[in-house]
Amino acid sequence: MTGWRKACLVVLAVVGVAAAVGLVVLLVVADLDTAAAAGSVVGAVAGAASTWVSVAMLLRSGPTTVRAHGGSNAAGGDMRNPSARDTSAGSGPPPAPGPGVSAADGSNAAGGNMNDPTAHRGP
Repeated sequence: MTGWRKACLVVLAVVGVAAAVGLVVLLVVADLDTAAAAGSVVGAVAGAASTWVSVAMLLRSGPTTVRAHGGSNAAGGDMRNPSARDTSAGSGPPPAPGPGVSAADGSNAAGGNMNDPTAHRGP
């Protein structure tokens, strides 16, 4: 996780805790109707912000690049019981890993979950 993403998550957590504490304090200091109205506004703003972030992330994510080399398995999603075996002496260097999912030299790689993977390199 990059530094600015981590900072954004920390700021978001602090703002959320501050809003929750502020609503509890408002409930104690004022009456229940005022706290309910403030909570409704805070909830609406939080919902709109989370919808905006969700749509922005969906539009920003692109297709996943998947590469496999040398008896390997690679998948952009989940894999069930993948088995990889590379017994060759080698056919040159594997392609350089880039963004996405890549596997080389008898290994398994998945962009999601792997169930019961096995991998082997060599005779």
